Amino acid sequence: MERIEIFTSKKKNIFLLFLVIIFLAVGIFCFLNANELSNDGKRSIVFIEAISIIVMVFALTALFFIIKNLLNNQWVLAIDEKNLHIRIQKYYLIPWQEIIGFQELEIKGNKSILIQVKNRETLIANEKNFFVKKMMQWSQKIYGSPISIASSTMKISHKELFSLLLVSFATYKDKN
Repeated sequence: MERIEIFTSKKKNIFLLFLVIIFLAVGIFCFLNANELSNDGKRSIVFIEAISIIVMVFALTALFFIIKNLLNNQWVLAIDEKNLHIRIQKYYLIPWQEIIGFQELEIKGNKSILIQVKNRETLIANEKNFFVKKMMQWSQKIYGSPISIASSTMKISHKELFSLLLVSFATYKDKN
């Protein structure tokens, strides 16, 4: 089996871009019209403005990552006989012998794949980015794995990705 590379899907990212722009527009509209939305003092204007700011910050952050994905022409997942390469938040190189298995996770209709690894604590300890490290610790505590991947922005369906990972794992886990 030769190296397989999976890229981001431009169509999926354009759809997400459209949704985020709508989300941002709603946040701006609510912020600019907080007085009218307060229903004659029944809702706090400050509360509406605060929620609007949170929505706008979230939308702008998502917008940044979506645009980054649209401009990125590099693969986000690669599979070869020695390693699983993941380039989503950062670059991870996981040798097949370090992988224990894969598990599907669905949260409110969003599907992800948890990557079960042998040395979870070492992987987390080696993470330099404070935010990413905390996210890995949280994921480890809640789901039992510090690394997960989703096909939501990839040129592959969740079902195909999960199947590909299982077949690759069965093929390569004992070869190295």
